[in-house]
Formats: sequence, C-alpha cells, structure tokens
Amino acid sequence: MMSPTETRVRRRSNRPRTRTREAAAASPELPPDFDAWFRDYRESVYRYVRFRVPTREVAEDVTSEVFLKALRALRRYDPKRSAPRTWLLRIARNAVTDYLRTLRRKGSLHISLDRVPDLVSQGPSQEERLLREEQLRRLFNAAATLRPADQEILSLRYGADLGNAEIADTLRITSNAVAVRMHRALTRLKAAVAADAAGGQR
Repeated sequence: MMSPTETRVRRRSNRPRTRTREAAAASPELPPDFDAWFRDYRESVYRYVRFRVPTREVAEDVTSEVFLKALRALRRYDPKRSAPRTWLLRIARNAVTDYLRTLRRKGSLHISLDRVPDLVSQGPSQEERLLREEQLRRLFNAAATLRPADQEILSLRYGADLGNAEIADTLRITSNAVAVRMHRALTRLKAAVAADAAGGQR
C-alpha cells in the first residue's frame, strides 16, 4: 500500500506505478515524518528547481523525481550529517544537473523563460502581480547569461530561500565562501539585468 507521499509524487510525475512500488520496496519502513518532509520542503525544492529549468512542467517533473529518489535512498539518510531540507536539496542539485546535461546533449540548453506566473507572489492587485512577473522575467533572462555556479548559488538563496549557513551545508563549503560567491554572483547579475534593461530600451 502506497503512502500519501508516494501517491502524490506518482500523480504529479505521471510515472509508471511500478516505479513507485519500487521506491516503496526500497524503503518498506518509512519514518512517520516523511510525509511532513514532503509537505514542508516540497516548495523549497520546487522553487530551487524552477529557478534552474525552463518551464513549470519540467520543474514539477524534476521535483517529483527528487522525492522518488529520496524514498529510494532513505536508508542512507543520516540526520547527524545534514538536515532533511539540505539532504533533499543535494538530491535536487544532482537531478537538475542531470536534466541540464540532457538539454546540453540535445543542443537546447538555452531556452527562453518567457512566462513565470508560478513564481509570482499573490500581490494585492493585478497591476502588482504583472509588475512582479515582469521583474521575474528580466531576472531569469539575466540569470541565464551567468555561469552555472552563479545560477546555482542564486537559486539556493532566492529559490529555495536558504540562508548562508544552509547554503554552505548544501554545497559543503564555508559560510565565508558562500558570502564571497554570493556577492560576486549578485554583482554579475546586477550588471546582466542592467544590460538587459538597456537592450530593451533601444
């Protein structure tokens, strides 16, 4: 019998039932808090993934794959080494890397991110929501010009909403290194946004 988490993951990913059974067989005694993990951390994982991939549909598929992989690898999770969200985001990093590698092989890595309504916060007015969506479009377009390391650290900060200490734990680097990388990435992002805005005014 599938857990509520497995059912939701399977429905979202549209994967064959055998894959979900496979995950259940790999972890027959799931901890009682795994459903809570799904509820508590799915949004962070999804937003991290969404900042790295071109469409909402792809982000949903990759996010579902992350939780399926987590189910299969659950026996290897060590709470003494990392928090649940950190562990899930490490799995998400690998899943995103695999997906982007596939796009690169197909020669379609650079895909225009034309619409991002799923990341727009619910503002009090339609005008504010449209403004927010336009700001996110520009941010995505500018971020797409950055190197992968910059995109990743910005995705962890502004997608997954991690603090420097959590990013350091996820990337296995020091908090000082995170601060330096973040500063440099934001500097390059600011320049890219300005260049995009200037190009749009011509």
